[in-house]
Amino acid sequence: MNLLEEARVEIDRIDREMAALYEQRMNAVINVVKYKKENGLPILDNSREALILEKNVKYIQNEEYKPFYKEFMTSVISNSKNYQATVLSTDVVAYAGVEGAFAHIASERIFPNNAKINFSSFEEVFEAVVNKKAQYGVIPFENTNSGLVGEVLDALLKYPVYIQKVVDQSIEQCLLGVPGSTLKDIEWVYSKDQALAQAKNFLKNLKVQTISYPNTAMAAQFVASQNDKTKAAIGAKEAAKLYGLEILADKIEANTTNTTRFLVIGLEEPKAGNHTSVIVTVKHCVGSLEKLINAISACGLNMASIQSRPIKGKPFEYFFFIEVEGVIDPTYERILKNACESIKVLGTYPLIGKKE
Repeated sequence: MNLLEEARVEIDRIDREMAALYEQRMNAVINVVKYKKENGLPILDNSREALILEKNVKYIQNEEYKPFYKEFMTSVISNSKNYQATVLSTDVVAYAGVEGAFAHIASERIFPNNAKINFSSFEEVFEAVVNKKAQYGVIPFENTNSGLVGEVLDALLKYPVYIQKVVDQSIEQCLLGVPGSTLKDIEWVYSKDQALAQAKNFLKNLKVQTISYPNTAMAAQFVASQNDKTKAAIGAKEAAKLYGLEILADKIEANTTNTTRFLVIGLEEPKAGNHTSVIVTVKHCVGSLEKLINAISACGLNMASIQSRPIKGKPFEYFFFIEVEGVIDPTYERILKNACESIKVLGTYPLIGKKE
């Protein structure tokens, strides 16, 4: 056995020992996670991290190795924090808005027994999933009356998430006012822009001014806080009960089959389901989109929908969100890659029908 072979044997032995020590360390980390969870402590402790690095570097006798060992221990600590975040976020569901928002209602339907955390915007929900504050996020994506939520499309392109499942939820919009108010009193109506669009015919007949709000439940919360008979919100019946409002009119949406499609997002790529979504870009030239559509057809996939969205920073250039029925396997993915400039597979997932 030559010197190289001897060194490799020694490295293999040390690696086995390191693997065993790594498992022992992570077993101890589990106890740290349990304590932090029980006591509501944050994962990040900069002072503790600095002490660990300082202490461990002193164990190294060879001065030449010290900066490299510090780099190694920094990665070990980062790995530990990542694991802690994963454990703490397991089964936690994030949604945008406050209690009573349609996203909250959908979250309760999809994950009835999971802990919920709320954020003020869709993007913050994506960030919560990516940063492992939550395992899943529930996001409204498309409504049968008001169409797609463009900012969600942008976030699907921007963040490294996958669609875990898609759930259709029937939406009944109600006009909510403070106790004692009537339709004749209302001058101002607050709600999410999509909700205002869904009830535009009703609002036109009511002859009121509308003001867009981040989401329906926050609008209800605001109206309740104002205690003003001239102000009303559009939202769910559940929001009326939560915030002490009265339902002045129900089923005010233009389409009685009003349905919102919610996405469940997560970091793991799902493999089982009956639908697949991708985001693609094509060359900015004649026939490029046709080439892509022909490629989808050649794979024997039925294209359920295709939506375009402007690419930020590239005027008059677009990316496309495409949903197909079936599975895009590696062979199909290679075919599609040859027909477009870039492709991001968002996962193969189940589509769950609406609940009345």
